[in-house]
Amino acid sequence: MCNACNPGYLQFLHQYVENPSRRWLLKGMAAGLGVLGTGGMVPARAAPRTESADTIFLSHQIRTMSPRVPHAQALAVKDGRILAIGRRQDVLGLKGARTRVVDFGDLPVLPGFVDPHMHSNFCGLRPWLDVGPFTTSDLTDVRRKIADAAGRAKAGDWIQGKMLDPSLTPGQPLSRTELDRVARDVPVFVLESNGHVAYVNSKAIEMAGISKESQDPPQARYGRDHLGELNGRLEEPPAFLPFVAVMPKPTPTDFVGFLRADLDEASAKGCTALHDCGIGGLYAEGDLALIEAVMQTDPGVRYAGMLVSTHFQKWKEMGLRPGQRSRRFTLNGIKAWSDGSNQGGTGYQREPYLGSKNRGALNYTPKEIEEVIRQAHSAGWQLGVHANGDAAIDVTLDAFERAIGGQDSADLRHRIEHCSILDEGQIARMRRLGVSPSFLIGHVHFWGRAFRDRLLGPARANRLDPCRSALAGGLRISLHSDYNVTPIDPLRCMQNAVLRDMREGGGILNPSETITPLQALRAVTIDAAWQCHLDHICGSLEVGKAADLVVLEADPTKVAHDRIESIRVHSTWLDGQRRFAA
Repeated sequence: MCNACNPGYLQFLHQYVENPSRRWLLKGMAAGLGVLGTGGMVPARAAPRTESADTIFLSHQIRTMSPRVPHAQALAVKDGRILAIGRRQDVLGLKGARTRVVDFGDLPVLPGFVDPHMHSNFCGLRPWLDVGPFTTSDLTDVRRKIADAAGRAKAGDWIQGKMLDPSLTPGQPLSRTELDRVARDVPVFVLESNGHVAYVNSKAIEMAGISKESQDPPQARYGRDHLGELNGRLEEPPAFLPFVAVMPKPTPTDFVGFLRADLDEASAKGCTALHDCGIGGLYAEGDLALIEAVMQTDPGVRYAGMLVSTHFQKWKEMGLRPGQRSRRFTLNGIKAWSDGSNQGGTGYQREPYLGSKNRGALNYTPKEIEEVIRQAHSAGWQLGVHANGDAAIDVTLDAFERAIGGQDSADLRHRIEHCSILDEGQIARMRRLGVSPSFLIGHVHFWGRAFRDRLLGPARANRLDPCRSALAGGLRISLHSDYNVTPIDPLRCMQNAVLRDMREGGGILNPSETITPLQALRAVTIDAAWQCHLDHICGSLEVGKAADLVVLEADPTKVAHDRIESIRVHSTWLDGQRRFAA
């Protein structure tokens, strides 16, 4: 009996239907072959042998994340796509004289990981001074680092700091006055890790050409003291732009190198797809050109993303529409921001932050958010709306309700980004509206104690990233890094969701919201790909999809929960070609 006639054989590659040069195969199979829901084929009288595979991957544990064939032993690849998946002896029937066979033995093979929310804009921060909480002990140490840099500065230099986080770093907060003390003659710009707040000194303010009389930019604020003087705090990216305009900038070649390095590091963490939630936020069409230039260097990941809503008219004038721009780069959405950062005190809350009258702030009026959603939805774009505080989520859902309520929006897969302080009533509304959450799960691990003890209190902190409740409420969820707010590392994201452990001081933040390793794995593979409109290409190992694989040294669904993050990535494969090896 020929291999094609064995019961339980293989799924047949649907690309043959779409490729006229291969349709001859269908004629020979019409006599008796049929595809089973389990991925096998029914016995046939006689059928021509399919063409041989370019590569056959073997492993005793291939986890596909497909319900039709959850586990397999072998996977055949032709032209970068999965030709067949199933039992070892069956798939080896596609071995030809030139077929490469790669045997991983007992190493687990999974679909390549998908980070559904990161930012290319942060790549230019690579050379900046790191004053983050994991490299700097306290805010006195932050000021020391800035003073040292000022002492080394040459004419025309700026001190550019990154990763500052006052919610985790103890000490006197930065201000214009404090920065003037350590760097009076050198302009200073220090960005918080959340990307929503920055601090500048008087020299930087002078060079940016703003003053006490300057009006706040739309959707942003210049911090002021009780007399109305600028205090050096900047809230939201539009307030950064006068400073960005006069700062030294990397060259285009530098930018390409920085972003390529980010993508290579993501590949080393097992990612085969990244989704950029803010293309155009810094240099408008220049951001788009940067990504396209990097994709021409053939990095080890495929790329998709959302364009910022603030340039929606420009995108219309450029004729941009949802869809693929090149073989591995796709635009699929529009990104809007309803509020800022909870740890930065700008996330919009129903009740004030602990020990204050501050509820944070909206970046858009409710009417503006509604209009962004209506315009983008009408043009066929997916919407991703950033909402951290519970009140911001309320406003966002109200806007979705008014803009698209009653319309069938399931195909667009609208999202709320971060969706941090979420309750069961909001989950039910999201289900009705066809909106899903993407959780910055590192909030729980890195900031859980800060939220619980210093910012929001236990009741609100317990509602942070409620993965189990969202799943129970019928939502598909994903886990993301928001790079560079937290590092791109899907295994770390999985562990954070499974354990909900707090880095600062230990302990668990609301164990009732933990999820299983398999649920967490879905949230960084097939469900993340679904949210990014990439599930027809990647996210699971199925016939016709890209052969995007990650090979690990242990199965994250089988190891102790506190070991998931430490699993080593053996190799990462894009379109069946190795792009990273440990």
